[in-house]
Order: sequence, then structure tokens, then C-alpha cells
Amino acid sequence: MLCVCWIDSVSANKKNKFKHVVYDLSRINEWWLLSLGMVLFAFVPYKYVLSDRIINYALFTSLLTEPSLYIALIVVFSAQIFLFASNDYFDRHVDALDTHKKKRNPVCSGAVTLPGVRVLLIVSGILPLIASTYFGMWAFVYTAFAMFVFYFYTAPPLRFKNKVGLDVLSHGIFVNTFPYFFCLVALNDFTVGTTFLLTVVMMRSTMAQLFQEIRDYEVDKQVERNTVVILGQRRSLWLVFSVYIGMFAVTVSLMTSYILWGWGIQMYYAIILLIWATYIPVFHKLMKAKNLGKSIEKLWMGQGRTNLWQAVQYVLAFALYALFMTFLWFIDYL
Repeated sequence: MLCVCWIDSVSANKKNKFKHVVYDLSRINEWWLLSLGMVLFAFVPYKYVLSDRIINYALFTSLLTEPSLYIALIVVFSAQIFLFASNDYFDRHVDALDTHKKKRNPVCSGAVTLPGVRVLLIVSGILPLIASTYFGMWAFVYTAFAMFVFYFYTAPPLRFKNKVGLDVLSHGIFVNTFPYFFCLVALNDFTVGTTFLLTVVMMRSTMAQLFQEIRDYEVDKQVERNTVVILGQRRSLWLVFSVYIGMFAVTVSLMTSYILWGWGIQMYYAIILLIWATYIPVFHKLMKAKNLGKSIEKLWMGQGRTNLWQAVQYVLAFALYALFMTFLWFIDYL
């Protein structure tokens, strides 16, 4: 009986360690759904065009039976695990200064050991490089460069996260953008529409990084020298707002250009405008907020990575989009 209990205890302990190393260290609960969505967002339209713009059973059969989708998911998920695991490891000295981050970071809390971190980084670092070769040389080259950026985003001596301007640039181009960008490279699918969407994702990633630095300003200014530490919280908030206004204007311009001259993006990209429009209440509240850190955590990041505001935003945006597309179909625009 004692032997059985001991075996159960050892087994439970191993499972707990595995959870801390793979699940907690990689923070997979924060990004898996978004990454999956971006991969599908690249593959489904690509297959739709190849099937002569016909949505049928054959389209989904082709999508789900070919290995390319699953290999892309392996590349994206293993690379994201590498990114977040290395981030938690090399940010441990900064996270230790913040009570909430210290609890969330398993390296700070002692839930994972150095050998466990190394094993995860080696496996998740090699796997995307090998898998990306399935899509050819350029996919491999892009993946290798992205992994370089992922590692040195937080790792010394380069630590891009601690470089003014480079912190925002590297995050905007690579960090949150990798799942969609990799798929476009793998599929060689750089049309006006996909390039526009890639730019939108990059700008959204840039905004997210600036918001994160604004939120962490009080801790970061003790040990970091990033863009927000130099500019200050309020100036940085206006920079985020400028990015937002810029993308809104570009979207309107490209849609208008398509209507007038046939070059740009079609009306079904209006979902981007609607999503941008739903940010207005968030920016309004942030502009009036006295404590930007707490307000951003509540309105943008979400406590515990759940965010009622963002849920309302996207549900409202897609509901309006459905009505808009129905109207276009009714007037025979589509």
C-alpha cells in the first residue's frame, strides 16, 4: 500500500514538473488560440483562392488532409514556446521586482530548474528549424532569423528589449507577428490583401509592446532603458494613438482606392475598420486614466489574461461586420 502511494506521489510530482516546464514556462494559455487563428487565417484564404473561390467540402478536405497545415502549426507552436520560455528565463531578474510577475514566472518562483529550462529551449529551438525546411529555403532562413530575434529579444548581450526603438521594432515585426508572417513566407502568398493584413498585425503587435512597456514603466525604469522609459508614459500613449490613427487612415485610403481605381483592398476588409473603431472607448478611458499601468492591465492586457473589454470589442465588431456583409450581398456587391 505504501509502495503504491509512493509511486502515485512520484508520478504526480513528475506531471507537476512537466506542467511547470512546458505549460507554465511557455505561457501557452496566453497565445495558443491567437496563434492557431493566425495560421488558419493564412491557410484558409490561400486554399480558397486555389479552389477558384468556391467554398465546398473539397476545400476543407484539401486543407485538413495535406501535411503543410500541420507542419506550419509545429513550426509556429514550437517557436512560440521557445520565445516565451526564453523570455521568462532571461527576464527573471526584472520580473522578481514585480509581485504579480514574480508569481506568474515559474523561474522566479522556483517551480522550474535550470536543466528543465535548457531542455525546453533546446527542443523548441531545434524543432521549428527542422520543420521549416519542408517549405523550402526562404521559410528556413526566415525561421532561423526569427529564432535569433526571439532569443536575443531578452537574452544578453544584445537584449533588444532594452534598446530604445529596437524593442518596439523587433516586437512589431517578429514577436506577435511570426505565426502569420511565417505562413505567408511558407505559402509564398504576398498579395496586396495579405501584405495589408500583415502590416495590420505588425502595427497591432507594436501597439501591444508599447502598452506593455507603459504598464511596466515603474518597474522597468529601475533596471531597463526601453522606449517608454525614455519617452515617458503619456508621450508613449500618444505614440500608440498615432499608430492607431495611421492604420485607420491607411485602411480607409486603400478601400477608397479600390473603389475608385481598382487597386487596394476590397470592402470585405472592413472588419479591420470595425475592429479599430471598437478601440475608441479603450483609448478614451486611457487618455483620462490617472494610473496608466492599472488601466492598461484592466482594459488591454486583462488580469489573468482574460479581458471582458476585448471580448466585447471583437463580438461587437464581428456582429456589425456580419450585418455589413449581408447588406453587400443583398445589393449584389459580392
